[in-house]
Formats: sequence, structure tokens, C-alpha cells
Amino acid sequence: MDRDEGQNLLVIGAPEHDADAYHLSGFLAPDAVICLRVDGKTYLAVSSLEYGRAEKEAPVDGLLSYDELGIVKLARELKSGARAYAAAVANLLDDLGASGSPVSVPADFGVAYADELRARGVTITPDGKLFDGLRRAKTEEEISNIQKAQEAVEAACAHAVGILKEAGIGDDGTLQWRGETLTSEKLRAEIDVELLRRGCAADGTIVAGGPQGADPHERGHGPLRAGESIIVDIFPVDLSSRYYSDMTRTFVKGEPDEALQEMYDAVLKSQEAALSMVKAGVNGKDVHNKVAEVLHEAGYKTNVHDQEEGKPLTEGFFHGTGHGVGLKIHEAPRVSLADEELIPGDVISIEPGVYDPRIGGVRIEDLVVVTEDGCRNLTGFPKRFLI
Repeated sequence: MDRDEGQNLLVIGAPEHDADAYHLSGFLAPDAVICLRVDGKTYLAVSSLEYGRAEKEAPVDGLLSYDELGIVKLARELKSGARAYAAAVANLLDDLGASGSPVSVPADFGVAYADELRARGVTITPDGKLFDGLRRAKTEEEISNIQKAQEAVEAACAHAVGILKEAGIGDDGTLQWRGETLTSEKLRAEIDVELLRRGCAADGTIVAGGPQGADPHERGHGPLRAGESIIVDIFPVDLSSRYYSDMTRTFVKGEPDEALQEMYDAVLKSQEAALSMVKAGVNGKDVHNKVAEVLHEAGYKTNVHDQEEGKPLTEGFFHGTGHGVGLKIHEAPRVSLADEELIPGDVISIEPGVYDPRIGGVRIEDLVVVTEDGCRNLTGFPKRFLI
């Protein structure tokens, strides 16, 4: 079962770090909470550290303290904090008259919790697809939170572009900025500090120049050089809302060679084709196949046309076209070889890329909201290759 049909739901986790716990409870806390939905009502249990704030902020039907649930006493008896949490949940289900009803939990639900609950007769069903689906169709408030993070991303990227414009080119081809060699590390630090000024925390910003850019998750290190592509991928979390945004741009300082310019043009064309297809009811696999078709026709290998079974493809276009973005940087749906239909309110990235270990890579990424008749692009940053 992967649809919300009023199932009883349980999450045990720290909402600041657990998207399912935050989404179900609506309450941010740094430590573990118990959140339970039974018969359409949501119950939240927190420690005394959080109880006063939860009384004011938690949008739940019932608020309980760990003291009411006797968690400390249970932990002493069971000699395990995890078992105590689970035992408290079993007792709460009994109090709510739901001890005989199955409970759905996230796919990463703790084994210790599950073992104790099952030992107490509670039927636990891991259902990652259900919990992923609960977060898919974003509300306008959620979209606004993502847009706010995106504004910070674009400001930080504009700052990076300003540095690249200001940078000179040394005799050895390295970029020079304010008397020093401009490195991936320095440019990334400038981006990350700008994000922090705007209330966002960087989560692995990528500034990868030249051949390093051929590895999509290479963060980048060492001097940046003229004439080489520089992939800048920025995907922070907003510290107040806990929603992410995601954008990638590729730049070159100076003149790229013909092969690099052709690569950029092909990736941009494939992204434009993908964006023109996105709307509710369209299968993400079809969007991905269209990107692959455009890139294949341009002469690049793709995971649709050139992937050999059991072997990795390490050049050309070898990753998905996009993914959902929200309380996680990567969440449902996937726009890839997976078979997933887009729905209104999905917030997805569209980020085709082409990679060549000899010269580097190009990736261009926008963030869009899926609508009934198309998509709304949350990304306003220009797509300019040459600086």
C-alpha cells in the first residue's frame, strides 16, 4: 500500500533531522519525539525540554510528555532507551483503542523500535513510498519556503559570478582574485558564507573545475583555470523552515574550446526540451528519455542508449534528469528511468548533464513546481556560460 488512506502512522525521530517526523508533527525539535497518527488525529510526545514550546507551537490534536508516558521508568526496567520509546507507543496505542490496528512506519524506522513493538503485539508495516507520498504535493506555504531558499541560492550564485568576473587570469592560466589564486575551496567558502548571511546552511556546495567536473558529486578542489568549465551546484537548507532548494549553473572564464561550447549548448537544449514536457500526468521516465534523446542526437552517450548491463557508464549523460526537493534535498518523485507519474504540487529539479573525464562537465539545473498545465519555474538565475 503506497497511498494515504487514513492509515495509522508512527514516526520516532528528531524533527530537525528527520523529514517524516517534522512533516507529520509540524514541530521542530533537535531531539527525538514520538509522533503518532491514529484515526485521523495526530499525537505528539516530547521531553520536558520541549513541552512548553510544543504547547505553543505544535499543530497536533494531542500533546503528551515523556513523563506521562513513563519513558524514564520504562528505560530503567527495560535497560534500553529505544525499547522504552517503543513500549510507550504500545501503551499509547492501547489507551487510544488502537492496539489491534496495523501501523505504518517509514522505511528507515529503527529495528530496535520495531522489534519491541512487534514483541508487544503491534503490527508494524514499513512503507517508505507512503511517507514519501505524504510530502509530494506541496502546499503554497511549502512552495514559499522553497522559494525563499532559492532566493538565497541565487544571491550566493550571483556573488560567485561577481568573483569570477573580477578575477584575472595568471600567466599559467589559473584564475587570480585579490592577489591570490582562486581555488574551488575559496569560491565555495564565499558561496557558503553568503548563504549563511541569508539564513541558509550549505550542504555540500559543489565548485568543480575542469576534469573534476566529470564526476557529478566531486565537490572540487585546487585552482580554477581559464577556459575550463566550472560547475557550481548550490543546495542549502533554510534554517528557519528546514526546506531545501537546488540550482546548478556551469560557467567558463575566458574562451572555451569548441567541444566544451558544444557540450553546453547540447545540455541547455536538452533541459529546455525537458521543461517543455513537465506537467501533471506526465511520466518522469518520458521526460528523462527526451533528455537522453536530445543528447544522444548531439553525439553523447546516455544511460538510455549506451548503458551496458552490469557496467557503469562513466561519460556522457549517466544520471537521472531530476528529483523531488522539499524537506529533503533528494525526495520523491524521481525524474529518471524510474516509472513515476508527476502530480500537481511536485517540486522537482530538472538537471541534465554531460561529462567527459578528459575535459570536465556541464550541468544546468532549475527547480520547478508541477502544475496541471505545465510547470512554474522557481529559478530566475540566468543561464550564461561565458564570464
